[in-house]
Order: sequence, then C-alpha cells, then structure tokens
Amino acid sequence: MKQVTFMMLKPDAFANHQEDEVVAMLTAHGLCIEKSCRLEVTMEVMKVLLDHYHGVIDAMDKEFNFPGKLFASFYYNGPRYIQPMRVSYDGEEDIITLTRQLVGKTNPAEAGPETIRGRFSEDNYEKASREKRLVNNVIHASDAKESAERELQIWQNYL
Repeated sequence: MKQVTFMMLKPDAFANHQEDEVVAMLTAHGLCIEKSCRLEVTMEVMKVLLDHYHGVIDAMDKEFNFPGKLFASFYYNGPRYIQPMRVSYDGEEDIITLTRQLVGKTNPAEAGPETIRGRFSEDNYEKASREKRLVNNVIHASDAKESAERELQIWQNYL
C-alpha cells in the first residue's frame, strides 16, 4: 500500500552541500521523492514557513521567540534555500515511523550516527541556545499522518 508524507530539507543542508547525499539516503531506504522544489526563502515563503510551524510556535514559550529565530535562520543566514518534498513509500513499514527513524532525533547530538541528522549535523540544542538561534538539523519529517496531511496541504502550491 502506497503511503505519503512530507519532508523538507533545511538551509543548513544546502549550506554544507549535503542535499544530494540526504536525498540519496532517503531513496536508498525505499522512499520516492514524488514532488519537490528548491525554494529561496523569500517573504512569501516565510509566510508559508510560519504557517507550517504554527503548532511549534504556539507550544513554545513566547520568550523563546520561535518566529524571530525562524526568520533569522531561514532568511538572514545564507544560503536561504529549503526543499519541500512529497515523499511516498510502497512497503510494509509505516512511512512516518520509517522516515522519523531515518531522520533521527530532533537534537542532532542525540541522533544516531546512522541517521541523517547524526551524519550531517554537528549542531546541538546547547550550542543553538547559547547562540540564541534554532538548531541546525538538516531536515524536517512529519511526525504523524495528520501532520503530513496538513503540511502537504500547506505546501501544495509548491509541490
């Protein structure tokens, strides 16, 4: 049975020229990138990113200033590219479980070396906090089927 989810390469994947290797890891695990595009983070795209991260923004302490850090991370610190992706899988394993295991823990310091974040990111929460920014963790993967549906809907104009 074919399953779909949403994934997105973040600016640090492009800054370190890792985008092709990350995509190769995804496809090596039986995932198919059905639709994707590289986007420069303009003000229009930033509005979509704010919608995408709406739940995170609401859950975070206002003093953390997630929107401000998101804007600084994705707009000012070059390169300013992201790559939203519609990803499918035609196997027995649940696509959300598969992609989350492949991506690794949100904090790259806790991600295993066989995961995308463990392999391609040298960042961690402590360093990001000291520098008053978001953690650079290379890739986003939807955390539930409902999230995937919502995120695919949000990014439909680009996919």
